[in-house]
Formats: sequence, structure tokens, C-alpha cells
Amino acid sequence: MAVAVSVVIVGTGALAFGVIHGKKDASGPPATSASVMQSSPSPSPSPSPSVAASVINATSTQLQNTLASRGKHAAAGIVDLKTGAQVLYNGDQQFETASIVKVDILSTLLWQLQNKNGHLSTQQKSLATDMITESDNDAASALWTQIGRATGLAKANQAFGLKHTTPGAGTTWGLTKTTVGDQLRLLTVISTTGPLTKASRDYVLGLMSQVESDQRWGVPHAADADASKVYVKNGWLQRSTDGYKWIINSIGRIVDEDHDWLVVALTNYNATMDDGVDLVQRAATTAVQGLSAG
Repeated sequence: MAVAVSVVIVGTGALAFGVIHGKKDASGPPATSASVMQSSPSPSPSPSPSVAASVINATSTQLQNTLASRGKHAAAGIVDLKTGAQVLYNGDQQFETASIVKVDILSTLLWQLQNKNGHLSTQQKSLATDMITESDNDAASALWTQIGRATGLAKANQAFGLKHTTPGAGTTWGLTKTTVGDQLRLLTVISTTGPLTKASRDYVLGLMSQVESDQRWGVPHAADADASKVYVKNGWLQRSTDGYKWIINSIGRIVDEDHDWLVVALTNYNATMDDGVDLVQRAATTAVQGLSAG
């Protein structure tokens, strides 16, 4: 099956029913369907001489070698905010988010409050902390309702520049569909100047830096000892409609002295959760180590 690899050198700047394993799983409420749409990687600025084309090409090849056997069921991407280097694999493939959408829900809430000069209430702060650091589904459902569900998320995503994310219908926030390109864009929104204020960006990243230890797999696996800051939000869901195969997703940011990586790995149809975790970790590590050579 053909897959898409996007290699870009850019300038500096930059549920159907799920098996539930307790309060902290990433399934979200049950559902029967979710819409599907095609997506494509975000456009890129001008080429930069700071990262050699050979490094970009080698990283692309390595990432393809890591994921190609999974066909359309795996995708990954990386952007270095310091050098502008970017590589995407299967960047136009849409995946159900499971719990990574919780970052989008919180960002939407903060954006809505900004627009009316509001502030997080004590209750909202508690819900946000539980939703991000513990991946608490009840907290996510409460905030999903507060932002206006799909309508609220879609409006915020338009402001954020997410063009290929389809919010889950009704209460099914976990069935939101997205692409690698859109998740890299969302990470950019919470990491750089844009529609969210610095206070809002810092709040989201602060919670993503405090995710409990048993959920710090995925992107953090790619960080080495020199990393000064590591942020993550993972999603995991066993889908009955996919033969009880696993959706395993990881989004995050790794900062060190020379790099500021935004990393996304999206997968589905994994035989086991462990298989999916291993795959997203290998994808993240391959991407980071590859561009580190530049």
C-alpha cells in the first residue's frame, strides 16, 4: 500500500465501544461512528541552510523504514523549532485521537476564556489537572461540555490553524479525528506566539510536564539526558470495531540546548497496547535521533 513521506527544510522560527481499564484510560464515551476526511501536511516556510538536506533525507528514510510495514496504520512527524527542520511520514492520514485530544480541549477552553477576558475557575483548574496529568475521562467529559463540545472545538481549531481535525460527535470526544500535521500545528500553537497568550501556553505545557510517571511513555522515550524540558500527552484505546486492536498515540515536546522538538506519533490496529507503545517510541526516537545529526 502506498504511503506518503513529506521531507521539508524550513526556515528558523518558527468510539465505538472501547474496553475501559478504569478512570484513567483514554477511551472517552462510547460511540458508533465518526466522520473521515483527508488531510495534508501544513505548508512550510523558505529553505534553511542550517540543516543539511542529507540529514533530512536520511531521517525521512529511517522513519519510513520504522513505520512502512504498518501501511496506513502508522504516521509520525517532527519539527525542530530552533532549526526549522521538519519531516512527516503519512502526514495526510487521519487517526482517531483517543486522549491526545485533551490537549486540544484545554487549549480551546483557554482560548474561549481569553476572548471574554475570563479566567479558569477553581473547578476548571482541578478538572484540567486531572484531565492532562492523569488522563481522567470524567474530567475531559466535563470540560468537553463546557467548551460546547464539537462546535466549540471546531471554532477554536479554526483559530489555531488546524484544518484537518474532525471533532467527535456528541459526547464522543475520544473519536475526534486528526492528522500528524494538525497535531504538530497544535503543539506549535502551545509552544510559540500565536492565538494563545503566554499565560495560556505556559499553563498547558506546565500540565503536560507533570503527567504521572506511568503515562510518560511515547515521546519522552526519545529524550536524552541533555533534555531540559519534556512535555507529553498520550492516548490509548482498544476498539471493538477494529477487532479489539489498539489505538496508541503520543504527542509532545523535547527541549535541549540546541533543539526544540515537536514530535507526533499516531497509530492504530496495534495487536496489543505494548506493541503500540513500542512503535510510537521507536518512531519518536528515530525522528529525534535522525535530525539530531544535523
